[in-house]
Amino acid sequence: MHEYPLDIRGLILRHLQPNQDYRWVAPFLWSGEIELRAYLDDPALLARYRVLLEVDCSGQGRIIPRAVGIAARQGRLTLAHNLMAAHIRGIRPEMELEARALSLLNDEKRKVRRLLNRNREWPKDVWNLHDTPAWIIPAFIRRFRQQVNSRPISIISGGHLLAAGNWMWDIATKSHLALQATPYEYPNTSLD
Repeated sequence: MHEYPLDIRGLILRHLQPNQDYRWVAPFLWSGEIELRAYLDDPALLARYRVLLEVDCSGQGRIIPRAVGIAARQGRLTLAHNLMAAHIRGIRPEMELEARALSLLNDEKRKVRRLLNRNREWPKDVWNLHDTPAWIIPAFIRRFRQQVNSRPISIISGGHLLAAGNWMWDIATKSHLALQATPYEYPNTSLD
């Protein structure tokens, strides 16, 4: 049985290997890689899948491909699949589906903007987002790099649908990818 990350990569793998047995895992705990050329030889189709990977968490690009990644990271797989199917086929989705996609983008943008609050940084270069679900952290990192700085940082996030608890994300200088995410235990501050 294969493990698929609960994000755009896993959704693509599930779409490209429909008969494969799999189980979902938290994206930051998945160490695999996705090589689209192993599954596709049509250049146009390959380009459509690459767009999905490139725009995920970027804050830039067309509405539908970006919304696919957000829905997948939130675990809303039916919505993500429907949006991805429209993108892969090159068709405009129904108005209701397009409105849901736009709603996903606006929601993520508001959440990330709210998290870029200097009061959440303590001590220096440690961002305390422990009340924030882990699915939003990749988008936060990208926006942080665009608007704040390129120093190495750590982020303490809340849990994920598939990985409970708090997580410590370590991000290298100028990177928008976490080096690792490990379970985080708050220091014992009792006065016993």
